Amino acid sequence: MKLSKNSNVLIISHFSKRAMEGGGPPQEIRDYLLPKVKRIYYIEHPFPYSKDHRSSMTTYEDGILRKQIFTPEIFGPEALFYIFDTLITFYFLIKAWVRFDLCIALDNLNTVSVLPFKKLGLIKKLVFYTIDYTPLRFKNKILNNIYHLIDRVACYNADAIWILSNRMITARKQNGVDTKRSAKNITLPMGANLSRINVLPIEKTNRYDIVFAGILLEKQGVQLILDSLPMIILKIPKVRFIIIGQGEYEQTLKDLTISLKINNHVIFEGFVKNHKDVENILARSAIGVAPYIPSPDNYTFYTDPGKPKLYLGCGLPVVITDVPAIARVIKSQKAGIIADYAAESFTKALVELLSNDALYKTYRENAIKLSKTYNTNTLIAEALDKTN
Repeated sequence: MKLSKNSNVLIISHFSKRAMEGGGPPQEIRDYLLPKVKRIYYIEHPFPYSKDHRSSMTTYEDGILRKQIFTPEIFGPEALFYIFDTLITFYFLIKAWVRFDLCIALDNLNTVSVLPFKKLGLIKKLVFYTIDYTPLRFKNKILNNIYHLIDRVACYNADAIWILSNRMITARKQNGVDTKRSAKNITLPMGANLSRINVLPIEKTNRYDIVFAGILLEKQGVQLILDSLPMIILKIPKVRFIIIGQGEYEQTLKDLTISLKINNHVIFEGFVKNHKDVENILARSAIGVAPYIPSPDNYTFYTDPGKPKLYLGCGLPVVITDVPAIARVIKSQKAGIIADYAAESFTKALVELLSNDALYKTYRENAIKLSKTYNTNTLIAEALDKTN
């Protein structure tokens, strides 16, 4: 799709933690388009578990932030939250009343919420960007069926569907999506913004630092690394485990750290607002870990998580479970190691990379090489070119 300096673009997403300088998909798309179009209207809605319960619309013109408006905080049950999201989107778009050359809506509800504006001709091209998908989105069967109904409506009425992984196509077919009625699928995997990352020479990194970056949820498996750490310390006394992020599982992880008596080897960085600072911490570390729990309801199986790509972009070999498709790629390119979801398996893989300098150097070089395949700006440009 061709956009010009006179184009208007709308981006709609949800957030768990509001961060203007975040490195997630909506921010990366926004930052890529800022110098290329006239105006960007960027709408954000909070997830129900977010601490900031305000929706916002930020307007950029000629690459500069011109205006930002917020709604009052909204509280209530989860279902009500999502209903209000749709109404707030209506309010923002009526307030703006602009014709958009392109709308990129992240998730099915945001896509469906703008369909009336597409029908009115206020949105020329609508992209449904699926950054996560799982057959079991809600344990409540009725809510889960509603979720998939909305997803089908979005698939049938968008002009294009950006997906992270082909596994999403298979899963959607199994959940009743008619591919003949569906919009064209275009793969836009997660990546790393290599233009922003400063990869350091090995001698300027902390050779014994393991790092995790992401939302602290049980399914992310950080607890497994903590369980492995006492065994790793016996062989690598200088090892440190740096945890970047916040989440509902944070206190449990801190309690586990205390009970294992490994406080001196674990650093909780908390939420780091500026993504550049996250990248700097990663670039100074040695190994990135992605110990996803291999459970049936872990949406990571169907998606393409950004964490491993970010590790690669910062020059880090990755130790990962065989849950997302990228794990097999990392293994095949010798840019990291697939480990079983077991403390003994992760201990073996991490000790091997931490103690064998020659092996580590090879894996690090391969990680940097593989990261070139996942340069965020290149991937976004290719997806736009394929969006007819």
